[in-house]
Amino acid sequence: MDLIPVIDNQEYVLFDSDFTVVQFSHNIQKYAEQTIAANEDVRLGFPELVGFESICQEILSGKEESFVLESICRDRESTEVYFNFYIKSIEENLVVLLEDVTELVSLRQSSMQRLNEAEIALNKLQRFEYCTNKIIASMKDVLLITTPKGIIERGNKSATDIFGYNKSELLDLSIDNLIQDSNFDRQQIYDSLLSSKDSVRKIEVNFKNKAGQKIQIEFQCFLAPTEIKNFYNCVYIGRDITARKKAEQEIRKSLAREKELRQLKSGFISMASHEFRNPLSSILLCVQNLEGQNELSDSQRQFYLQSIQDAALNMNSLLEDVLIISKAESGKQKLKLATLDLEKFCLEIIQGLTSIYAGKKVDFEYLVPINPINLDRTTLRYILNNLLSNALKYSPDGAGVNLKVSYQDSIHPPEISIEVRDRGIGIPAESQKHLFESFYRAGNVGSTPGTGLGLSIVNKAVELYEGSISIDSKLNQGTTITVKIPINQKPY
Repeated sequence: MDLIPVIDNQEYVLFDSDFTVVQFSHNIQKYAEQTIAANEDVRLGFPELVGFESICQEILSGKEESFVLESICRDRESTEVYFNFYIKSIEENLVVLLEDVTELVSLRQSSMQRLNEAEIALNKLQRFEYCTNKIIASMKDVLLITTPKGIIERGNKSATDIFGYNKSELLDLSIDNLIQDSNFDRQQIYDSLLSSKDSVRKIEVNFKNKAGQKIQIEFQCFLAPTEIKNFYNCVYIGRDITARKKAEQEIRKSLAREKELRQLKSGFISMASHEFRNPLSSILLCVQNLEGQNELSDSQRQFYLQSIQDAALNMNSLLEDVLIISKAESGKQKLKLATLDLEKFCLEIIQGLTSIYAGKKVDFEYLVPINPINLDRTTLRYILNNLLSNALKYSPDGAGVNLKVSYQDSIHPPEISIEVRDRGIGIPAESQKHLFESFYRAGNVGSTPGTGLGLSIVNKAVELYEGSISIDSKLNQGTTITVKIPINQKPY
């Protein structure tokens, strides 16, 4: 593959989606941290790529056009080499293009040093004024020089470009009017620099320019003496960091999402290893007994078959919970409102659960004057099943669970309130803020089986209704969970 025409004689290294070196230019070793070799990991030579793998994949897939790192430095014996680092895609591969900016960085550093010396020794400025003006005009960074009162006395072309003012508008304007950021305190900056005249203060400001564009600039601020003794101007040298901040924000979002996915994966593995073991062991034991004994009675055979069926249903329920969460996380779950006899629906749920939790009962209070109601049967079943089964599971034998369903029409839209109260073990205060996280279980549940998905499923269902959920719980006294669902009188 001949890349020379494509990259316009720049130094380059070509690598594939696995970050394996495919091809590189002759002088690439000048910029590499370690020797670049074909079929090796490109990150060995350019460790700057570490941490940006997801961005590289986005560039390769076409979601991003390119990525740039500027002013990377390499120590080479007694000198330093600076270069800009561009990542682009070429056909099915990625290419790192290198631009040597050593001279430009050296010139900039030298220019800044000269500017500082010229401002410190203002009585000598006339001899160097032409050179200084040229340097300032060529600077890519923003330059503003203000009086102690914040009035702008000088600004370069980069300043007029970024703020959207022409030179005549910029001069004699107060920097407070130019940078309207609540975190920008010009007087405080000046006073702090005045207390240590050789110091440099770094600040970041957010503002809108004259055209209404949101801009972020990182300023280096320092004082420069004038021809008047003990009278100092304030110099602001800034770089537009809007694009960099946006890229950092996107990276943080991607990292947060990756962390969340890792936690979900870890939670699922942990849950599966615990919750699937018991039903699987039960199934295997029953199968062994069925195979190993030829003289089983009908009742014994029925017992083993029923045990297998119960274990399989338990596993199926666990998998269904995981699928529900997965569907909710992907945003594919939608409400399908239809007319529903809510009281009858609640009684059916109660009947099904009390048959499972023998010796426990649900006291049902229904205070809804309208019937039928437009609700989504599937998500409502998630809510009632999980709230009631949790209440029954963590309540002692003989203790009642209360379900109260009421109606409030004094607000718009009207609400259905579902309140489930138990007298069980309660939830520790430190655990309550994590209850809606997938696979999370409170620390006091002991050996009581569960997936840690119930309340997460309830919360996702309530979010679909744009409703609310609240928890009031005290250790060893019980828990009350209240769900409020806005209702629409017209089915979708």
